[in-house]
Amino acid sequence: MASTINVSATSAQFPSEKPQPVPTHNAIYSLPSVENNTERGRLDFQHTAIRVSLGSLYAAPDLVKARLAPRKEGPQPMILDIGTGSGIWAESIAREFPHAQVLGVDLTPVTPDANTPPNCRFRYLNANDGLTGLGENFDVIHMRSVGGILDQARLVRDVAGILKPGGVFLWGAGDMYLYDENYERLPCVEEGQEGWCAMHAIFTQCREEMWKQGRDVQVLDGFQPLLEDSEYFKFMGKEDVFCPIGAWKEDTPKTAWKQVGELMALNVGRMVQSLGSLLVQFGRDKETIDRWLATVKEELETCNPKTQAVWRHLWAVRTDAEWTPSAAEAAEAP
Repeated sequence: MASTINVSATSAQFPSEKPQPVPTHNAIYSLPSVENNTERGRLDFQHTAIRVSLGSLYAAPDLVKARLAPRKEGPQPMILDIGTGSGIWAESIAREFPHAQVLGVDLTPVTPDANTPPNCRFRYLNANDGLTGLGENFDVIHMRSVGGILDQARLVRDVAGILKPGGVFLWGAGDMYLYDENYERLPCVEEGQEGWCAMHAIFTQCREEMWKQGRDVQVLDGFQPLLEDSEYFKFMGKEDVFCPIGAWKEDTPKTAWKQVGELMALNVGRMVQSLGSLLVQFGRDKETIDRWLATVKEELETCNPKTQAVWRHLWAVRTDAEWTPSAAEAAEAP
């Protein structure tokens, strides 16, 4: 069931829609499954914080609205949300564009309920297995905060294969580094040294573990070149948004930063609990992690230090270049 957070048509039919397996443990994502109510709530807090800070449900609003305008003839627009999580983004955009058809996919598919718009569907999908089974009909593809992608270059090709020429690809991710109130990265120092922050220490330890597992920890800086170098995309823009963690930043006429900070504190507080448990599973000292988690709680309650998380939003438009399979993809084809 997708949940919603309050802050100040005909059902869609999709290719290959059939019962899908539901994984009970999310080893790829490295965080609790969305079947976990705490994780589903965390994702909703994060979603709302990003929406308020961005000032819109999505980046490049003029571009997206033009692409999703109602059509007098032919099929109406189709939207894909990769890594839909709780389903809140997919359901929100389905309400904003009731004439469009929306599909949300994830390792744990959302169970629709009475609040799910009739033009919104969900299904199971591991993006590492490719996207071609979804068809070639999408006008907008959205992907934000999706962990566990093993080959980012392949992902860009896969997205191009199912996005119509002129279609819009929206990509977003958060940095695993934290920043201070002056927009500078927090220093990586030992516990007890000046500038040490428990939140930052836990994120740093997780980056190290991901690196050991061969995960791409530089995705924030590495994804834009993949779009710029692809013949299938015209890179259109980027926006970095710094979100305060805690209600320490004053509101502006444009943005309710205190609300963003409160939501980010809830998001980060729940995330570090999960990451702390993960670090213990990886063999890190439990007593140390428990001490750090207790310190994180104090840091969030006092806003000391004043920290920020940065979210990068990228957007690109599909070119007219004909999509062709790579040699490896052709070899894998039945």
